[in-house]
Amino acid sequence: MSPSPSEERTTRETVVVRGETVPVTIVAARPGADSRGDALFLPGYARHPLDYGDLLHEVARRGFRVVAPFLFANNGLHHPPTTFWACAALARRTAQALRNAGMLDAGAPVFGHSTGGAVGLTLGTLDPAPPGLFAINPVQPSSRRAPSMMMSSAWMNTKMGLGLAGEGHRARRVLRDSSGRFYGNWLRKPRAAVGLIGGLRAYTYERLLRWYEPHVPSGVPVRVVYGVGDEFYPSTDGLEEGLGRVFSHCDLVRLETENSHEWLMIRPEKAVDELERFLGEGPPYNPGRPRPGRD
Repeated sequence: MSPSPSEERTTRETVVVRGETVPVTIVAARPGADSRGDALFLPGYARHPLDYGDLLHEVARRGFRVVAPFLFANNGLHHPPTTFWACAALARRTAQALRNAGMLDAGAPVFGHSTGGAVGLTLGTLDPAPPGLFAINPVQPSSRRAPSMMMSSAWMNTKMGLGLAGEGHRARRVLRDSSGRFYGNWLRKPRAAVGLIGGLRAYTYERLLRWYEPHVPSGVPVRVVYGVGDEFYPSTDGLEEGLGRVFSHCDLVRLETENSHEWLMIRPEKAVDELERFLGEGPPYNPGRPRPGRD
């Protein structure tokens, strides 16, 4: 039987990265439980790790010690990242700082959501390399302007509030528990908070290819799991083509029944099932070719 949430331990730490104090949330299994080592989690843009509380506790129940820095866009930082490239650079420096401080095993897999998922794919050339990179509904290049993206965000939250995003009671609880942190963080520095949206309009998959090239992992398995009802990026066509061009070992899994960008917060058990499946399978993969969709 899985332990109850109270049996996981959540602690708060900090790590200094180029003069910035980055908050770090660590969720670990109860003392004495079997340990499978560390896992690095990178949250979505403007999301605090605590917004993913059910997910992180579920990962901890499965034996991992989850290390989750608050990065994108933490508008409490003196200089919060306002572009995709700045997010990637901050993630790389933070991962290295966590390793140097003894807060993160060098062999920890990397998993992330939204901006954190896309940025995590740049960490394959850390030395030593992580054993796998796992992205859930990562952001993609977009031609949409900020107001359109904000309308999608409002629709996403409306769906959760009305129970249209799946498991209505849990979706409403996630919305209730996370909205204050989410919007409070955005309002701290509104100009910085919308920076990434402009950055997404400025890059294409061709630019993404040039950016990823120096960071493409050699032999590190990569998997993207995508709920196809994403309010921001309803199509995976460009994602499949782009990742297939960049990574020699990439696997795209479409989840046909997940109809929210935030589905992993609503159905954390399913998200962790996919993570465990990935870590248990390992390479090789068919480059750029999706596995069949799963319910």
